[in-house]
Amino acid sequence: MQRIVRLASCRELSGLAGRSPDLCAWKRGRICSRKSAMHRQWAEGCARPFSGESGAQGRRMCRQRFVMAGQTLRQFSSEPGADGPQGNRSGQPAISVVGIPDPITFIRCKVIMYLTKLYFDVDINSVEFDRGVKQALVHVSNLMASGRYHRLVDIVSSEMMEHVEKKCRSLSDAQRQQLAVTMDDIVFVLPEDVSVVFDQYDRKFCFVVMRFWILSTHEGPDDPEGTKMFKVAPSKDGGPQKKMATAVYEFQRELTRGASPDWTVTTVWHWQWKAAE
Repeated sequence: MQRIVRLASCRELSGLAGRSPDLCAWKRGRICSRKSAMHRQWAEGCARPFSGESGAQGRRMCRQRFVMAGQTLRQFSSEPGADGPQGNRSGQPAISVVGIPDPITFIRCKVIMYLTKLYFDVDINSVEFDRGVKQALVHVSNLMASGRYHRLVDIVSSEMMEHVEKKCRSLSDAQRQQLAVTMDDIVFVLPEDVSVVFDQYDRKFCFVVMRFWILSTHEGPDDPEGTKMFKVAPSKDGGPQKKMATAVYEFQRELTRGASPDWTVTTVWHWQWKAAE
């Protein structure tokens, strides 16, 4: 699919699109194409996929839940108040904040999220969406950890499903099981890129790249993206020392009138894959 990057089909947005390095001026006739392999280029060779340098529901969605394709409102939600950095949640180690996200990326994503809500009635800045992407991370990571790749059908795109199975099969059983994430392991979530694109058939798609900071017991080097923002206190109960790691997931939903409201995972990346290389 040829991805023609545009924020919305409204002339008022052309100035913003022209100033954004990742977006083409979206007048008809000027086209940016993005190959499908782009979904994997960071996952295969970089420790920082979807870097910040690149890169609430709508009025009708306020009563809807975040639904993953193939998942009929299956809930993995955490208790209220478990969305931010905290210490001693269910026996978790104390965590201190030592850095901040890139402010330019943060502001840019917030602006595009506002425009997406305004023109497409999709509120990516909602509590429901935040809870939904966490549920997706928990669900997908646990399926990978248990080797039940066939259960990823209709949740993860077919291309990424093959990539996930290939990456997981290269891990030992212990390393693969360390991919599993629980709600209590999720420390922080932040959007790294948001875009609305059109294909050659004028269908509209929304792509949202989310970075998760999670607690992990993986062996190997520390994740620089994790240690740059958070510091984990040493374990005092004699258990394995937990480290901060990151995972990057991209979510896609078609916005064309009459299309399914389900979200599909089009990119999966875990630091544990890089650490195990």
